[in-house]
Amino acid sequence: MDLRGVKAAREGLQFRFVTLSRVDFRRARGRLMFFESGLSDCLFDSVSLTGQPRFDRSFVRCSFRAASLKGLAIGTHVTECDFTGANLRTVRSLPNTRFERCLFDGADLSGADFSDTTFMDCTFIDATFSAGTSFTRCTFLNTSVAFGPARVTRSHREGEPLPDQWDGEEHADAAREAYAQRYARAAAAGRADDLPLDPDDES
Repeated sequence: MDLRGVKAAREGLQFRFVTLSRVDFRRARGRLMFFESGLSDCLFDSVSLTGQPRFDRSFVRCSFRAASLKGLAIGTHVTECDFTGANLRTVRSLPNTRFERCLFDGADLSGADFSDTTFMDCTFIDATFSAGTSFTRCTFLNTSVAFGPARVTRSHREGEPLPDQWDGEEHADAAREAYAQRYARAAAAGRADDLPLDPDDES
């Protein structure tokens, strides 16, 4: 099925309880959502999704290269998917998500929130993390990650506990303070709705 360049209407394009294979969504625009669906061998390269998209259940051998997926909620089985160079700012994993043999090389994971998530045989070469990126109760199996400023809490690698860390804590505090000041000024000027809810969404 060829849906290249499709532009979702204001209410979005929703797929519920479907199984799709070899669908081409490259360069799609707008709000795209999958509920309890299984996708395999689908292409999402260079899509630009908006409106808190949700990809829910199973994604196998799907490509998201250079995709803009800001605010995406994704899970729970993601296998052999390629997120190389993707904009994954403020992405969040659904509870008990498992990523297997996925590529996050060069992806922007600023502000991403991974909780109760397993990464197995995944790569994060040159991935970008911010002080707002968090890994909580995550498991890493044959997966190496240079966390940098990201927050890591109660997580494990190869069955061994990782030390809790948050090298970017001071930066996160400063960013929140600066954002609060910008929000106060915007609210006073009647422009509060113009600001994103999360500082990591600002750029």
